[in-house]
Amino acid sequence: MELKKLLKEVLEELNLRGEFKVKVKPFRKKIASISHRTRTIYINKTCLEVLTEEEIKFVLAHELLHLKCGKFHTIEFERKLKKLFGKDLTYLVNWKVKKSMEFK
Repeated sequence: MELKKLLKEVLEELNLRGEFKVKVKPFRKKIASISHRTRTIYINKTCLEVLTEEEIKFVLAHELLHLKCGKFHTIEFERKLKKLFGKDLTYLVNWKVKKSMEFK
């Protein structure tokens, strides 16, 4: 799975321009985070082990939407995320990652 390719696809779908990076990090509890200053998404390495490409794109889009919509999960934030994927994958992604992390 090519993270840079997935990131590029999500950036195009969100119509975001500029330099963005994605780095894998062994978080203990988080699924992902984004640095607004460096425009870097940090994704939990567990995501790469248990999520599908679509679910990883969902995580990337979720973090990037924080740049567009702000820190909080507003109605606009949720609407844009659901529009991109046709459904809300939040519960599924959280369940898969958290369940996998329980056994580590």
